[in-house]
Amino acid sequence: MPTRSPTTDYFFTAFADSTVGMALVGLQGRCLEVNPALCRILGYPREQLLTLRFHDFTHPEDLDGDLLQFERLLAGEIESYSLGKRYHHSDGRVVWGLLTVSLSRDAEGQPECLISQVVDITQQKQAEQDRDAFFALSADLLAIANLDGYLQQVNPAWTDTLGWTAEDLTSRHFIEFVHPDDVARTEVEAARLFRGSVTRGFRNRYRHADGSYRWLEWNTRAVNTGLLYCSVREVTAQIENEERLRSQEQKIRLLIENANDAFVGMNEAGFITEWNRQAEATLGWSAREALGRPMAELLAPPRMRQAHLDGVAAFLRRGLPGTARKRVEVPIMRKDGSEILVEMTVGAVESGGEYYFHAFLRDVSEQRRLTEQLHYRATHDFLTGLPNRYEFMGRLQHAIDALGREPRPLVLLFIDLDGFKAVNDLCGHETGDTVLTAFGGRLAASVRRTDTVARLAGDEFVVLLDHLGEPWQDAGHVAGKILRAASQPYPVLAGRTEPGASIGLALHRPGDTADSLLSRADAAMYVAKHAGKNRVAFERDGQWVVRGDQDGA
Repeated sequence: MPTRSPTTDYFFTAFADSTVGMALVGLQGRCLEVNPALCRILGYPREQLLTLRFHDFTHPEDLDGDLLQFERLLAGEIESYSLGKRYHHSDGRVVWGLLTVSLSRDAEGQPECLISQVVDITQQKQAEQDRDAFFALSADLLAIANLDGYLQQVNPAWTDTLGWTAEDLTSRHFIEFVHPDDVARTEVEAARLFRGSVTRGFRNRYRHADGSYRWLEWNTRAVNTGLLYCSVREVTAQIENEERLRSQEQKIRLLIENANDAFVGMNEAGFITEWNRQAEATLGWSAREALGRPMAELLAPPRMRQAHLDGVAAFLRRGLPGTARKRVEVPIMRKDGSEILVEMTVGAVESGGEYYFHAFLRDVSEQRRLTEQLHYRATHDFLTGLPNRYEFMGRLQHAIDALGREPRPLVLLFIDLDGFKAVNDLCGHETGDTVLTAFGGRLAASVRRTDTVARLAGDEFVVLLDHLGEPWQDAGHVAGKILRAASQPYPVLAGRTEPGASIGLALHRPGDTADSLLSRADAAMYVAKHAGKNRVAFERDGQWVVRGDQDGA
C-alpha cells in the first residue's frame, strides 16, 4: 500500500471523493482499502469489504476471466486491463461493473498492490434492453449506419421529417441526400468519425422527398462493432432564428469582449458560462480554463465559498422574477492563488425558466491600498508610526462616549521628554528623530496591546488606559514603567546627553470631554516637570501628588 506523502495525499483525497468505485487490492486479492463509492455500488460497509477478497463478491461465471487478466498483470505481460463483470450485491442482486485495474510498484519496481476502479454499468445493461423500444418511439431521428456510408436502420421519425421511406434511406449512400454546398465538409466530418472521433452538433442540409432541404443536427459515435449510432434532430427553425439573432449577439459580445471591466457569467447551477478578455487579464485564467468550472471553486476564497453557495441558493428559493443590479466590494482569488479586491456589479436575468447571473468586475486593490495608505498617513505620525493627534482625539472621545453605556475608570497619561531640546542642539535633529522613534517603541512596549499610544507633536506623547481594575494603582504602575523606559540610555546619543520624561496623569471625571481630560493631563505633566526630571504627577482629593519612577500612585 503506498506510503503517505504530500504527493500521495492528493491520491488519497481523490480516492475518497471519487464517484467511481475504487479499491487498493493486495497481491492475494484481499481488499486493503476501499472508497465510499465502491461501498455504495456493492452495498457492503467498508469494514466488511476489508475482510474479503475480490473473489468473494465476483460472480462465479466472471471470476476466471478476471483472474486470467490478474495473473497477466502480475506477470508483467500487460500494464492494466479493463473488463465488464458482474458482482454480487449485499442484497443478493447482480450488479454490473466496468472494472479497470492497474498495478502499483514500490521504489524497487516490485509489485505492491493493485489499483481497481469500478464504474456501475447496471443501468447501461438495462438500457441496452430498452434501446429497441426507445428507438422506435423517439421523436428524434435515430439511425444505425455502417462505415461504408449507408444507413442500415432508421426509425419512423426519418419518414415523418424527410418524407422518404425507410427503404429509400437505407438503399442509397447518405451523401446523395446532402445539399451540394455541404458535401465537402460533411465528408470531412465523416472521415473524422470513421477514424474514431465523435460527432456532436454537426449540422448540414438534407434533401426532403419534395426537393426542399431541411437542416439536421447530428450526434454520432462509432462503436467497436464497426457501426455508427446516430441521433439526429431537425433544426431548421432554430437555425433561421439563430441567423436573425446572430447580428445582434455579435454586437453585444463585441462590447463585452472589449470592455475595460472583467465580465463573468454563471448559470444557476454555479458553472461559469462567460469570461471576457479582461477577465483573463485580471484573474489569470484563460476563457478555455474558466468556462464550465464552478464559480465558487474558481473565484471565491475558501472562507467565503459556502456563503457564495448559500447566497445563490437563497436567491433561487425566493423565485424572484428579476433582481436589481447590486454593487459590492469582495475579495476574489486569482489563478496564482493571490487575492484581489474587486468592485463587482451583479445582476441576474431569467430565461427559459432558469436564472443567468452576470457580473462586471473591476480590480480596486490598488485603489483600496492607496485609500488605506492615505488614511494611515492622515491618522498616524510619519516618524514613529503611532496614531497622531487627530486619530487619538477621536479614539479618546469614543472611549468617553462608551462610559455612558459601561461606566469604568479611564486614565490619560500625558508624557513630555525632559531634556529633548539638548538632544537636538548637541546631536542634531536627525538624531533627535531617532530618539523620538526609539521612545515611541519603548512607550508602546510598556503598555498593554489594548491601550492606545499616540504622539501629539514634537516630544509630546499620550497613553490612554482603559478597563483598569484599580485605576490609581494600575496607572501609577504603568507610569513607573514608562519613566524607567525613558531613562534607559539611547545608543545613538553615545552618552552626550540622556533625556528623561515627565508624566501627567488624569482620571476621567463625569462631564469631561476629550479636550478637558487632555488639558488636565497636560497640566499635571507640567507639575511633574517643574518638580524635576523623571516624575509623574496627578491631582487626587484636591492635592497634587508627585512621584518618581520608584514610587507608586
